[in-house]
Amino acid sequence: MKKKVIFIGSSVCYGGGTPDHHGWSAMLAERLEQQGCETSNCAISGQNSAQILLRLQRDVIDHKPDYCFVGLGLANEGFAFADTAEERAIVRGLFERNLKEIVKALQENGIKPIIGGVYPNNRYTEIHYEGLKNTEQVLKSWGVPVLSWLDALSDAQGHFKEGLFNDDGHPNADGYRVMYECIPQNILEQADTENK
Repeated sequence: MKKKVIFIGSSVCYGGGTPDHHGWSAMLAERLEQQGCETSNCAISGQNSAQILLRLQRDVIDHKPDYCFVGLGLANEGFAFADTAEERAIVRGLFERNLKEIVKALQENGIKPIIGGVYPNNRYTEIHYEGLKNTEQVLKSWGVPVLSWLDALSDAQGHFKEGLFNDDGHPNADGYRVMYECIPQNILEQADTENK
């Protein structure tokens, strides 16, 4: 029986920033389908973690996949516009709490979550970049696989490296290729091992 994989998230999970939406998830889906998996992508541009929580049952859990890749970013939570330390802490805290609820709901329904890590945005500052690194460490503390993209995509200011972005918030084809190449070849096996 084929393993079923669903991708859920926002525009970077959908492949926004390329003409054919051929982002990291599409590249990974091709690889997984060659390995005999069945894949689908229900990412919606502009969505945040609270919106994903609201549709998780309908768009993921009801379809009973074996694995779910969750691809969200702090930009859609308003992180770039969080000017004070308190505002940044609130935005990050809500994002982390909602993501943890998503992970819990998936696991309770026998679905193995894999979390897309944080990534740059050209509206961020060095202070935002520190917050991104902190959130990434929080995600990695949950005992589920996290796709680590920040170091490969970002400069020290939290911006996309030159040549890797289409616009302020989205990679270009080269940026998505970098994201894809950061994903371990045995990512599903990692999910099997870590989601116990």
